[in-house]
Amino acid sequence: MAKQDIKRITALCRITCSLLLAVVVLTLSSCGRSKGNSGHSGTGGGAFDSTLVIAMLGDADYLNPVLGSTVTSGNIIGLIYPSLLQSEFDTETGLLNYMALEKKLRDVTAGQGKKTPKGAIARSWSMSPDHKTLTYILRSDAFWNDGKPVVSGDFKFSYQLYGNPVIASARQQYLAELVGADKGQVDFDKAIETPNDTTLVFRFYKPVPEHLALFHTSLTPLPAHQWKNVKPDEFRHSPLNLEPLGAGPYHLKSWKQQQEIVLEASRKSHLPKPGNIPVITFRVVPDYTVRLAQLQTGAVDVVENIKPEDFTALLKANKQIDVKTVGLRVYDYVGWSNIDQNEYRRSGQIKPHPLFGSARVRLALTQAIDREAIIDGYLKEYGVLCNTDVSPSLKWAYNDRIVAHSFDPAKASALLKAEGWQPGPDGILQKQGRKFSFVLYTNAGNARRNYASVIIQQNLRAIGIDCKLDVQESNVFFENLQQRKLDAWMAGWSIGLEIDPLDVWGSDLKKSRFNFTGYQNPRLDKLCELAKEKMEPTGARPYWLEYQEILHRDQPITFLYWMKETQGFSRRIEGEELNISGTFYNVDDWRLRPSANVAP
Repeated sequence: MAKQDIKRITALCRITCSLLLAVVVLTLSSCGRSKGNSGHSGTGGGAFDSTLVIAMLGDADYLNPVLGSTVTSGNIIGLIYPSLLQSEFDTETGLLNYMALEKKLRDVTAGQGKKTPKGAIARSWSMSPDHKTLTYILRSDAFWNDGKPVVSGDFKFSYQLYGNPVIASARQQYLAELVGADKGQVDFDKAIETPNDTTLVFRFYKPVPEHLALFHTSLTPLPAHQWKNVKPDEFRHSPLNLEPLGAGPYHLKSWKQQQEIVLEASRKSHLPKPGNIPVITFRVVPDYTVRLAQLQTGAVDVVENIKPEDFTALLKANKQIDVKTVGLRVYDYVGWSNIDQNEYRRSGQIKPHPLFGSARVRLALTQAIDREAIIDGYLKEYGVLCNTDVSPSLKWAYNDRIVAHSFDPAKASALLKAEGWQPGPDGILQKQGRKFSFVLYTNAGNARRNYASVIIQQNLRAIGIDCKLDVQESNVFFENLQQRKLDAWMAGWSIGLEIDPLDVWGSDLKKSRFNFTGYQNPRLDKLCELAKEKMEPTGARPYWLEYQEILHRDQPITFLYWMKETQGFSRRIEGEELNISGTFYNVDDWRLRPSANVAP
């Protein structure tokens, strides 16, 4: 794609967005406020000074930690439910630290360690000398919102849910080292013991590094007394999914699906305390321009992923807005179905995808996409070329020797020709009577991906590939993705800060629920296992270096770019601490500065 074409696309997008923004701002300015009333509109209710409103692209899929798989779900689940441990990312080392009330995994680097451990259920833990047994001692003063105590049995019960194949949680890989998993099925009677309400014991069939043992045993629990009578085949559809019973700093007040989720501070919570802000409303606003306009007019307080080109106008229009940047944890990618998903769903057999089954074809697709043009045209200095899913922020494991695949349409065409793809009468490549034609799906309301998909479409058309574009409503898109119904798509990942990628790349497709591509590589599986055998994470560095080289070679997806996340905040928010752990890393500690416009 010619640079002048990209500039024209960029200019057109800016003009269109500016016009839309102007219309929306005028509309909101005219009717968004009423006669000096400074309260937020919406069913969340509450005065302006007591309600925080967060605009989000899409709704949560579930408010159940066993099932929830979107970033939105994770943010809200983290506020509702208790956590066995607290964790904090050390930006100096790139390592994740774990904290109980009376113990932490490693000493805190100077300038780090701002998060309190008081939200942890665990008082302490101990690891056996053979690294096969992890014992937690739990606090006795944590209670579910109905007054029942949080006990060790809740954790064992919940792990049985995570491991139940009928429920098919996306987190089944977390149980992969528990006793019995090596024989195909976790033996929960032996793998997890609860001798009393405040003692929780995990047993592994092999030695497990302490940091990974802590990571894998800290899945969010459900209250056993509420869920014990729900059958596994009814679990996903249970009405209890709409009535989450938690123990965290907030509880669910209301959920109008595809509209808003309203949380209210839990006044009796000790984990670590009730949220400072009485009410938090997560409002679904699919259109980026509308989200931006609502931030500008004060209708919402937080908007994630502000486009860099909008910074200046936004800050100029409203001096009470601040833009904060954090990264690198999130990347966008183009996913290619490595296997024939229709055949896999029909018969369970693994066959190469007729278009994307070859690593050489996938490499050609990557070389045909001008990733730098997308960064230059949209993200600018807030984008970094992405080679694999190990972030440069994970300094101890990042492979900086990898040379990025360059934009080279000629090389891409040569690779495709070697694979038997020849131009047809209409200029579209074909092979054995099949055209190289597909639909690239993405989710609605994401201006960045819409921009990138147009460039990708034109890049691919330039080498004879017919790439049609389709945008789906976010929940529909992610549901289709999880069910492996898409052949090609554009999406993103927010990576885990502990490197444990088998849930995304593991060859066992029934357990690796996030392996949407169907990619399988036994050497990659082996490297992940070898890395887990190192008792200190830095000792696994050689394995992670090779892991990255394999992904770079095989291109199961086209890694596009890492993003420095740019979030818009109302300046009336105080106490926010943004870091790579997430925008809402310490949201329960946020405060709202009193508004001068609120009537006494």
